[in-house]
Amino acid sequence: MQEYWVPHDNTVLHCLDSCPDNGEAAPLLISPGLSEPAESYIDTIRALEPRRCIVFAHRGRGKSSAPSSGYTLEDHVEDIEAVVKFFDLQRFYLMGYSRGVSYALGYVMRNSSRLEGLILAEYPAVHKQMGAGWADHYLQSSWGNQRGSDLMDEQVVRGIERDARERSFRSSLHQISCPVLVLRGTGKESLLSEEEVREYQQKMKNVQVVVFNQAGHTLKETEFHRFVRVLKTYLHSGNKEK
Repeated sequence: MQEYWVPHDNTVLHCLDSCPDNGEAAPLLISPGLSEPAESYIDTIRALEPRRCIVFAHRGRGKSSAPSSGYTLEDHVEDIEAVVKFFDLQRFYLMGYSRGVSYALGYVMRNSSRLEGLILAEYPAVHKQMGAGWADHYLQSSWGNQRGSDLMDEQVVRGIERDARERSFRSSLHQISCPVLVLRGTGKESLLSEEEVREYQQKMKNVQVVVFNQAGHTLKETEFHRFVRVLKTYLHSGNKEK
């Protein structure tokens, strides 16, 4: 596994590449969730070897630099484009997890011809606006031993609240022609409802849905082995899990 730093405008993005020399199969590029660093996917991309997997930390997350401004949807989409250009990815799979789904969808709407397939995990087809007070709530919230202020710097959290503007991708989903895998948990923490899953199914041509009944939002932590198995099946054949 190799570590890379991708410069883009006033930002440097931290990337991990599991198998940089493997050009036999289309690689998987991962767009993580709201606060996830690249390192949170190390177990996943190692389990998917020998397929090449690239994961990066969005601006202001993990080891990526944290500019004082520039947290719009477009800024995040352009970061994905910068990573794709840096690694010269011609044909690849793209996975968005949680809020990373909206960044991934924003990329797809501008660059659909590059995709072998798309994985949308635990998020609807919308880039959500953060309401007033969201930043304060996030910074004070706790997940186990970590507080929100441990996961992202305050200026990043406030930048996300300030710059996020709601954008729905629902009316554009029909433009996505590559095979799509939708992953959903059924626990109360899930951020993707049955109705939102049906919306994906109704508006895209080639959609598979896998439901994780033992998980809520944290699919890869709660059902890691099944999560990896589902990804392997999709990446190898595009067929539903047996």
